[in-house]
Amino acid sequence: MFIGAAILLGLVGCSLPGAAPSLTVDEQAATVIAATLLAGTPNGAGVTLTATSSIMPTGTARGTLTSGPTPTITPTYSTPVLKVLESTNCREGPGEEYKIFFTHLPDVELEIVGRYEPTNFWLVKSPQSQTGTCWLWGEYVEVSGSYWVVPTLTPPPTATLAPPQAPSIEQWDFACSGGTMTFNLLWEDRATNEDGYRIFRDGEAIAELPANSTSFSESIPIEAGENRDYYLQVYGPTGSLNTSIMRLSC
Repeated sequence: MFIGAAILLGLVGCSLPGAAPSLTVDEQAATVIAATLLAGTPNGAGVTLTATSSIMPTGTARGTLTSGPTPTITPTYSTPVLKVLESTNCREGPGEEYKIFFTHLPDVELEIVGRYEPTNFWLVKSPQSQTGTCWLWGEYVEVSGSYWVVPTLTPPPTATLAPPQAPSIEQWDFACSGGTMTFNLLWEDRATNEDGYRIFRDGEAIAELPANSTSFSESIPIEAGENRDYYLQVYGPTGSLNTSIMRLSC
């Protein structure tokens, strides 16, 4: 207690006229704390009091995070190429109903510019075709490069082709003898796209001949006074044509 009183007297004395300059508020607080530490506490003798202080920031630091430039990823691309494995027709469109421009031989490599998935055809650059491009069936080819980026194309319209040109009858004759009739027929093959020829007797097909055929003959039993009607038909993928009827009587 004596020490505390002395301190208080010292503080009062400091405020008397002629005394030393007054302490600041912080200095006075430090002095009181020091006196308290020396005196201890009435109810907790031997308990050490600890004074702590901390420096509070007077401002808030702010910053802005910035990111660097976004990298540009360039995909790897290679020219789509088709390699012919077996001799394959290059057509005007993706199907057998289209005109054939050219037949490419094995090991030929061509740049792919399009595809038609429903019939597995590829559109390629081909200097041999009339349009600079043509369609190849994918069954006998091998593709490489970035072929998956080529566009799927709409097929061109199918051309309306005329049926094969009708044959020109050059000669026909028959002979009846002993209940038998022999019939002979010769004609000129004028078609270029036929699949073959058919011979009809009395409205029924009795013979089927290969393309480029030019003759037919047969012998059949016949009664006197009977008639037989013949005609020749040329046929192909685009239709068929018949000759006039040739009537035979014995």
